[in-house]
Amino acid sequence: MDHQIRTATLSDVNGINAVSIHLGYAALPSHEAIRNLRLIIESNADSLYVSHIGDVITGWLHLIYAKRLASPSFVEIVGLVVDPNYRRQGVAKALVERAIASHSGTVRVRCNEKRLDSRQFYQALGFNKTKTQHVFKLR
Repeated sequence: MDHQIRTATLSDVNGINAVSIHLGYAALPSHEAIRNLRLIIESNADSLYVSHIGDVITGWLHLIYAKRLASPSFVEIVGLVVDPNYRRQGVAKALVERAIASHSGTVRVRCNEKRLDSRQFYQALGFNKTKTQHVFKLR
């Protein structure tokens, strides 16, 4: 099977929503999924790539552009998911490679400490651990 990588469009909303449930979240209602996708596609601070075979979305990667006042700016992978039926076929690697090729400068990603598979995946692609953080949330 030949996966193709391209920039997401609004017509991908159902496929993206279907793949997104594999992140452990419930599928969004259609109007919310469309609104979220439109905001990302129209944003100058985001990029969203999809992997597909024909009309079937097999995975996606979401990048944000992180501007900083006192340190260099970078892009950050904030979401990457591949449909379980298409894992271990190079889809995630192809998505990350597309993101790297499309953006000069530093690319960052954060992984949950518990996600050994994710950490090993990114390290195999050449990413280096630079720090450990605590994430705080209000509300």
